Amino acid sequence: MKISILSPDLSSNCLGRAYLLAKILQRHYKIEIVGPLFTEKIWPPVAKDKTITYKFIKITGRIKAYWELKDLLRLVKGDIIYAVKPLFTSFGIGILLKIIKKKPLILDIDDWQMGFVKEYDKGIGFVRRYIFSAIQFYNMASYWNSLIGENLIYFADEITVSNNFLKKKFGGTIIWHGRDPKAFNPKKFDKDLIKKKYKINKNKKVVMFFGTPRPHKGIEDLIEAISLIEIPEVLLVIIGMDNKYSYCHYLNKIARKTLGKKFKTFGIQPFNKVPEFLSMSDVVVIPQRKNFATIGQIPAKVFDAMAMAKPIIATNVCDLPDILKGCGWIVEPEAPQKLAKIIEYILNNPEEAKKVGLKARQKFIEKYSWDAIEKVLINIFKKYE
Repeated sequence: MKISILSPDLSSNCLGRAYLLAKILQRHYKIEIVGPLFTEKIWPPVAKDKTITYKFIKITGRIKAYWELKDLLRLVKGDIIYAVKPLFTSFGIGILLKIIKKKPLILDIDDWQMGFVKEYDKGIGFVRRYIFSAIQFYNMASYWNSLIGENLIYFADEITVSNNFLKKKFGGTIIWHGRDPKAFNPKKFDKDLIKKKYKINKNKKVVMFFGTPRPHKGIEDLIEAISLIEIPEVLLVIIGMDNKYSYCHYLNKIARKTLGKKFKTFGIQPFNKVPEFLSMSDVVVIPQRKNFATIGQIPAKVFDAMAMAKPIIATNVCDLPDILKGCGWIVEPEAPQKLAKIIEYILNNPEEAKKVGLKARQKFIEKYSWDAIEKVLINIFKKYE
């Protein structure tokens, strides 16, 4: 049996979810990932994985895009369609294939897309929100794309989701953002050697944020928290900076001004480099703010850090408190002073931090590893064999 996983954009970080599902499912089935490419390249962190078959069309214009998108239909060769996100360029294509070719259609909802639209449309005028969104309906940020997609989920034969907020809202089965414990194995890495490789003094206390910088992720709060810490060796390392985005330029500017030499960045990294970078950290921080964009989102990086047995601080948003219960620290969002105190405590108590990190890895293996998730995911597809 062959499964076609439809991603709404192969050039952005939304491909990460499709990639995760593909890696687990390819243990049992033939897999292809299909979707549009809105830039010149497949999303760099997963582009070079030769075990995955990517099939795409390049979108070259705003109005012309509608004509180009029809070509996605002929690229899809799977017996089952697994669409990631209830959006036109994934789920919409899946609905057409279900109607035309009678293929089973499964929908995966990993974020509350309408929540993103609500959050980022604050203060935007009528023309941009409604008329521009209608013209570029296929755009992931389109109000109409998200709204109509949510209202068509009844077309799906099955639904999978990534957290409890989405389960309550849309139903379905939870498939967490799992990771491979063999790749994410802290025993494979020497912290001091990795620090040396990336020109970080071994005496530095590395506080790490790893991910795609966005305003809702609370990085500004983390920068302020680091400025309040009196430990001279503290170093904030942000991995995933992409200078083509103005927000990354903004973060660089305020961090350099506020922290000076206590700040270091790295660009977007291949997925297979994630464990190596995490191995340098003394604490990983996931400082999500609480708003429409985050109440239905679980950052995949929490599972990366758990797999690497790292002490983790996260904010009280979505399922993060439950995920880290007994194996991490939770702080209220947008509270830099409280965040600073917890970071300082962890850095000053390395033995306790290590024990908590090991508990996080154990919980990860039991609940969030590929082996644990596979048991749930495969049961969904068995009925279609």
